[in-house]
Amino acid sequence: MAKFKIQKGLSDADMFKNVVEEETFETAMLKGEAESKRPVLHKSKNGNPNSQEAFYREFLTEKIETQIGKLLLDIKMEYFKDGYGDFSVQVKKDGRRIVLETAPKQVK
Repeated sequence: MAKFKIQKGLSDADMFKNVVEEETFETAMLKGEAESKRPVLHKSKNGNPNSQEAFYREFLTEKIETQIGKLLLDIKMEYFKDGYGDFSVQVKKDGRRIVLETAPKQVK
């Protein structure tokens, strides 16, 4: 039998650096749970999920985006009924509140 010399003072990472673990049912399930708990990052237009734009979009959940979209559609329909074709939206901060102000675009 071959003799293996065990080095002293190794960290756990050093001892297991060449070990390849076989994927079992348990490890597959744990990996799936970890992926499902990971937050969903919005992809920016340039496709880089680490960009500053993607970071800002993390605060907008799908539920919030849907609510804002529905309200903006209602406002657009009101402007359409009043004879305006389109409208503009301005985002402003008022203390700890975020205010979306709409105004009809002038037809030239």
